[in-house]
Amino acid sequence: MDVSIQQISKKFNIDNIHRAKYFAWIAIMLESLLIVLNIVQNKAIWNYYLLFYILLLVFSALFLVLLYVLDKRFYHYKLMKIAIWSYYWFTLMWGASITLLDQSSYGQVTAYLINLLGIAVMYHVRLKYFVLLQSIPTFYLLGGLLIVQSDSAIVFAHFINITLFIIISVVGSYFIYRGYYKMFEQEQLLLQKNNQLTFVNSDLQLLATHDELTAIPNRRGLYDYVEATMGEEPRHITAVLLDIDAFKYFNDYYGHLEGDKVLQEVAAILKELAGEHYFVARFGGEEFIYLMFDVERKTTMHFANKICNVVEQRRIQHKASPFFPYVTVSIGIATNPFCKKDDLHQLFQDADTALYNAKKAGRNRAELSI
Repeated sequence: MDVSIQQISKKFNIDNIHRAKYFAWIAIMLESLLIVLNIVQNKAIWNYYLLFYILLLVFSALFLVLLYVLDKRFYHYKLMKIAIWSYYWFTLMWGASITLLDQSSYGQVTAYLINLLGIAVMYHVRLKYFVLLQSIPTFYLLGGLLIVQSDSAIVFAHFINITLFIIISVVGSYFIYRGYYKMFEQEQLLLQKNNQLTFVNSDLQLLATHDELTAIPNRRGLYDYVEATMGEEPRHITAVLLDIDAFKYFNDYYGHLEGDKVLQEVAAILKELAGEHYFVARFGGEEFIYLMFDVERKTTMHFANKICNVVEQRRIQHKASPFFPYVTVSIGIATNPFCKKDDLHQLFQDADTALYNAKKAGRNRAELSI
């Protein structure tokens, strides 16, 4: 899977923003502590170290305010990226300046090296950007050491230490970035696979609950609908079971492929009549079923007669039928005002009995269950 530069850049910008906030808070707390220690130990309010501590404290506080404002109000990640670059670059320059100031007393390079390693851990960017970020402060420090440190042996030792730490920080930054890059790549791959599985599961669910030929729900889809709709309380439910008249004669005369076309056309009619109010499914073979909630018998009977009329008016030729020259349907209706899930089987049996009565009474008609 290929991860675009824009994707990884946005991801790393967001993560770098969070880490930059932690880094700034740590700097604020550390500089506050150093300011207090400096005042207590030196008994003097103003000196160069105190000035540098206050400078980093103020800059870190302003940086935090800027990040929070940009993050909450503008969501301008490019501008925040520039702000983070500026803050970390200032931090390195600050560390280099403190290190040069230390040469007159401690003769150490600890301040700069700590900042360098801290930024390598906290700021995750591509290698060339990290090298660019720390190159100017490093050259500034190395050039300054040649000027302020008179002992050549100490300068040489500092150069060795700085070189080693730069190598460690560069290598560390590279592997941290690559590690996060690979992790992000795997996350995107996993997300893609999960999306694919979601689509596959959706397709499988559709195949499992819908009739492939007619594209309407099958019997399993019917029971899933009941499970999702009925709940545990009794409901007023009406089952409208219908059957295509003399369908075996049609298949024997015209062939099963033509019979499939009839099933599709009748299913399309039933689906159109169902609209958004009723649920229709293929019950099996040439049988279809409507499931209705809280519908009066008079309304149901009117709807069933409409189904018979619409199917007959389509004038689908049926020369082999001993009853009508066109395809027709017979319908059985059963109602239970206090139906629970366990009562559905009996409701369907009652609808089937009514359907049998409709066929016995001459077909192309609807009959109510007694």
